[in-house]
Amino acid sequence: MDPSPEFRDWANLPELPLSEVLRGLLPCLRSVYAFAAACQPWRRLLRDSAADLVRPRIPPLLLLCPTYRVVPFSQLVVAALLSSYPVPGDATLLSASRGHLVLLRRRDPFHGLHLVDALTGATRHALPLPSPHFAYHYAALAPSCRLLLFHSKHAFFSFPVGDAGHNPRLDWTKHSLPRAASFVRSILEFRGRVLGLTDRAQLLEFHLDANPPNKSAQMLHAAGLPEVSTFDRWHFGPHLVAAGDRLLLVLFMMGPKLGHMFETLVSVKKVGVYALDMVKMRWEEVDNIGAYSLFVDCAGRSTAACVDVENCGVEANRIYIAAPGCRDWYAWRPGREVPLGGQGLGPLSIQAMNHLPWPSQIWIYPRLLF
Repeated sequence: MDPSPEFRDWANLPELPLSEVLRGLLPCLRSVYAFAAACQPWRRLLRDSAADLVRPRIPPLLLLCPTYRVVPFSQLVVAALLSSYPVPGDATLLSASRGHLVLLRRRDPFHGLHLVDALTGATRHALPLPSPHFAYHYAALAPSCRLLLFHSKHAFFSFPVGDAGHNPRLDWTKHSLPRAASFVRSILEFRGRVLGLTDRAQLLEFHLDANPPNKSAQMLHAAGLPEVSTFDRWHFGPHLVAAGDRLLLVLFMMGPKLGHMFETLVSVKKVGVYALDMVKMRWEEVDNIGAYSLFVDCAGRSTAACVDVENCGVEANRIYIAAPGCRDWYAWRPGREVPLGGQGLGPLSIQAMNHLPWPSQIWIYPRLLF
């Protein structure tokens, strides 16, 4: 009789029990990385389930600016502070997207656009700009491994990244935006669709493989939102987020204007949350987002939705805001109105909005979770 122990093929365990093993490791990032390092099938399962299983159950890390030190929401995620890393002083943050910081460096004419790993600070790609003369205001990594770069209300550029990003024969492709669209400020994947949101809370859908390129984006008309003049478009801006099977919109509603004719002071009076009825294409304001919590990053122009993370100290039905003057998350209840002057000295106060040390704190996830 062979005394050797029975061979167990751990790499090819059924997906269901293996998913339960992965769920039991959350929210500890160290355990998640160990799971991914076990073998290729386990790593593949992690990548396939990251969007639905893993990422919503790990509160995002907070990247403190300008020191760029990574701070976890709870020690259950990471036991200690992660070391800081240098970021070029002449770099302008365009966005935090899919585990990367997209940085614009005007002093580098040949590689003016840098994709930096948000957790380690390593430069993954350095790309030439389509033109050094455009005023680029936003960039994002689309799910199809393309970098989208926006420079006006009328057009944007795309570039394939990944392994093909180092091919010198590849070039930027120019695409048109709908005539009625305003400035695009965020990109989101939802149910296999690539959606965009403008500063006026207009909803767009992108078809990057469309031919001709002027058909790459179309407007999705939706009713039910307040007047554009009633919410902030520049400092905090509208934010689009997928919370499970719901598409949510976060608006920072402004209070009445104060001051005199030469100086106008405004402040946020309410953070409103709207859910989209995809059948009627109508936004409906909600004051309860259930077990979900939203993490809003003003500088990185992105929002994350988490669920079942009470063990990390995250309260359900809350909006956590990363903003200037606040070294930690600023919690807010959806739909809660604040009386005039009741903001105190917090990140939504008049004082904070008139002394903006942008960029503010930024939330990030490791690239492994994308």
